[in-house]
Amino acid sequence: MDKVFRGVDINGSALEVKVNAGVIKEVSPIEYSHDLPRILPVLVDIQQNGALTHAYNNTTEESVPELQRIAAHLKKNCVGRVLATFTTTDYPRLECAAAALRKIFDEDKDLKSLFPGIFHEGCFISPDKGWRGGHAPEFIIPPDYDKFSRLNELSGNMIKVVNVAPEVPGGLEFIKRAAADGIKVALGHCHPDAETIHKAVDNGASIVTHFANGSAPEIHRFNNPFWGFLDDDGLALGLVGDGFHLMPEVVRTAVKCKPRGKCFMVSDANIYSGCEPGLYHRIGGLDCVIEPNGFIHVAGQEILAGAYFQQNRCVEFLTGSCGFDFIESWKMCSVYPAQIAGIHLPELKAGEEASFVIYPNNAQPYMVFRGEI
Repeated sequence: MDKVFRGVDINGSALEVKVNAGVIKEVSPIEYSHDLPRILPVLVDIQQNGALTHAYNNTTEESVPELQRIAAHLKKNCVGRVLATFTTTDYPRLECAAAALRKIFDEDKDLKSLFPGIFHEGCFISPDKGWRGGHAPEFIIPPDYDKFSRLNELSGNMIKVVNVAPEVPGGLEFIKRAAADGIKVALGHCHPDAETIHKAVDNGASIVTHFANGSAPEIHRFNNPFWGFLDDDGLALGLVGDGFHLMPEVVRTAVKCKPRGKCFMVSDANIYSGCEPGLYHRIGGLDCVIEPNGFIHVAGQEILAGAYFQQNRCVEFLTGSCGFDFIESWKMCSVYPAQIAGIHLPELKAGEEASFVIYPNNAQPYMVFRGEI
């Protein structure tokens, strides 16, 4: 039997959407009414490290229950597309995780829909204190494209984005090879000068990982990478919108500096996102503390250690704290990251996967995923 959903899409059109067996069967225009909910594309998070005590770094073939719990947590927060993020850890551990994720996703179509790929954030970052953030220094290695390629092969070529410090020896050549192979390259946990930033873009880099974070707490007013990141139109800026990583004025300034669609939000969710406040140990990362207000930091330091909240928090931050329009805020958390990372976002069209968000007036939004609520 068909399931029927009615609402106003992201372009302002009133529609009736008929769904059957997880696929959109028919989309028809209907009369507009202010009482109709919105029907919006799912939220897209291209930097999410795990949740509820499980890190994607630690995935094995027995991790299906943990991934399913994370999937339920993401859906509860209206997140329908995620790049499982690999942070800095022992490289053999990443190789095991990559092979396990490939097998799990090949056998579970729902998980594969939710996780269309991997973001390799760690290992090839700056080893310098502050700039490496909460990543354990003993696992940081020089950029090695052959090593990375073997990892990607183990994953079934699921790595969509890789992060690298371009100022580290071998970084620029790594960027050139990755871009030539169709992999998006991000710059983060690094402190290149402006000339190196522009060379990285010329070599194919196109994204900044969590802009204005992953840096030393105290920096030179001019000789820091943020000016170069803002100045180069070839770079899209990832921004963490949990309310702790960035002040609203930083986000507003970044959006003013970049062409429309070149700023997007990420959760940077910690593997303990969704857990109770307290002290936690991270394999491959420094111990972290979750404060009662959701602020996560390295134990005994002010260095941030990822975020507690999921991508829906970013929408709240953009509209509530930054004063942005709701639809533009939603696009920054959905449409733009999908476009920037090369992720197909389900559309309201016949034949498309029936995954979208229903956002009622004055009520809690909820996600329809592959036709199921």
